Amino acid sequence: MKRNPSKILLLIPVLTVWFAGCKPEPKETPTKGKLNCLVDESLFNVVKDEKDIFTDLYKETNVELTTVKAREGIAAVFNGDAKMFVSSRNLNDEEKAFMKKSNSGVKVFKFSYDGLVLIVKNNESIDRIMIDDLKNLLLGVDKKYKITIPEQNSGVYEYLKNELLEGKEPVNVSIAQNENEVINKIKEGRSVIGIVGFNALKDFNEIKTLKIGIKENYSTGTTYYEPHPGYFVNGEYPLMRANVILINEIGLRVASGFTTFLTSTEGQKIVLKNNLGPAAVPVKLNQIN
Repeated sequence: MKRNPSKILLLIPVLTVWFAGCKPEPKETPTKGKLNCLVDESLFNVVKDEKDIFTDLYKETNVELTTVKAREGIAAVFNGDAKMFVSSRNLNDEEKAFMKKSNSGVKVFKFSYDGLVLIVKNNESIDRIMIDDLKNLLLGVDKKYKITIPEQNSGVYEYLKNELLEGKEPVNVSIAQNENEVINKIKEGRSVIGIVGFNALKDFNEIKTLKIGIKENYSTGTTYYEPHPGYFVNGEYPLMRANVILINEIGLRVASGFTTFLTSTEGQKIVLKNNLGPAAVPVKLNQIN
């Protein structure tokens, strides 16, 4: 049977449109897909607030949070075992050298400023301490108070060792598994002073934070600082820390989208609501002091 060429030609554009329409949509975008985000235990509360709003805005995202120690989270991102980690500390020199040498593709973003806080039970008479006295307590020079801190892979332990004690190990301390255990020990009266990240505190009913004093100079004498976002941002709080986000993903997926939200103006407002210092957007200190 002889075919009509005109009918055959009419099929061509129809088939072309049908095949183009069957092109699969991307499985994951910055606002669509699933992410297991590792979070330093010091920053879980603020990141939880961020996650709740992010997933409410973008219904097709599913972000799960897993708390880890600082060293564990950084290693997981470097090794490709995790796409994202919100860290209580920046990379140390060894980690920066490894990242440069391995050309790993890990990206680091500023997130917030927080601080370590000294907590005691409400009925303790102490309400302030000099930073030099804290050093002496941690080094065992003075044993007036018993101090509890989280274990050595935590951001708290690493900060005390590397930033406050200049590389020396704290010795006059009781070691807890995590920051929640430190808080519980203080509430139960099993320790006098505990040290945790400020954002780890949600319930102030049974505990209080100590003001930390520094001898400024002979004219002004000693100045005591309480944990406050203004002091975190301007660096005056004696135990201030810079918090960062590490991501390691190919393309633009949910880790990139969540990071963009965390560092956006809206995300930084949530940082401030958690009494931390915004680090990713400019702030005026008179707005938060």
